[in-house]
Amino acid sequence: SSIQLLACGHGNQPNSEWNDRLIDGAGKTLRCITDHILTGGRVDAQTDPVELYHAFMGYAAELERRYGKLHEQMCTAGIGNPRVAITELQLFAHFHGETRPDGKLKPETLPRPDTIAEALYHATIVNACIRLGDFVEMLTHSATVNHGGGLRKACERVYANPIHHAHAMGIALADGTPVAVRLSSGTFSTQRGFGHIPPLAEVPVIDAMAVISPSGDLMLMLVHRGADCGAIELTVNVEGFFAQDEATLVTLSGDAWHDRNTLEVPHRIEPQPSRTHVRDGNQLTLTLPPFSLTRVTLKQKAGTKV
Repeated sequence: SSIQLLACGHGNQPNSEWNDRLIDGAGKTLRCITDHILTGGRVDAQTDPVELYHAFMGYAAELERRYGKLHEQMCTAGIGNPRVAITELQLFAHFHGETRPDGKLKPETLPRPDTIAEALYHATIVNACIRLGDFVEMLTHSATVNHGGGLRKACERVYANPIHHAHAMGIALADGTPVAVRLSSGTFSTQRGFGHIPPLAEVPVIDAMAVISPSGDLMLMLVHRGADCGAIELTVNVEGFFAQDEATLVTLSGDAWHDRNTLEVPHRIEPQPSRTHVRDGNQLTLTLPPFSLTRVTLKQKAGTKV
């Protein structure tokens, strides 16, 4: 009797006849619709790699909008407390045709599940799900080992893809309470679609999430998802939180979006800890490297309250 059923949906597609029939037919017995976020489509040597990378990095903003409409549709149909479950998640562009000496894109420069791009893609979607409140009840990545998962096994050795480290960094935010973020950032746009990803307009280069942890720490997750703007100096102003003099940072980054760990160099991309000074208890300046995920932890001063 404790088993909860998930309805197989086509969760993020606008004007989805499948979802329309599912919602209209199942009515109030429907509780949760599933979605697989596997998209990207066919690409080739003439595909603009920056366009492709930015399409993936900005997809979370489009998903947030589509899931908001799905929530509204389910509520209008009389479904009490509706939910969506993301039951598979992965970069899913596939290179077709021959490589060319003068080509723009090559298989080795493709944003793939074993690259830093997957870690950033996942982090932006997690952030979007948090912003949607309790509508997204579950998010699972694809597999654990080899097939797009966080661990790779080859020649009797196991090493971690960047996405594994992104998962581990996110654990610290579990059971936290999200707090509002006002973000001022440069933007990027794309001109063409890739799979289910439409052309995107004015997506912020930085994606930011903030929570108060169960222990009272303020924690930020910051994604630098721009492909061509270099390192970003970011000023963080904290209102209503009195922090200790130092903040701790953990940064996961690559030299390019297609940077990855390999059997020969299994520790190229790993979380790097650092510290930075907090001014006046409420302001700090960070340098976000390109293609990076950064977790910032500010501990509260003794005797103060959030």
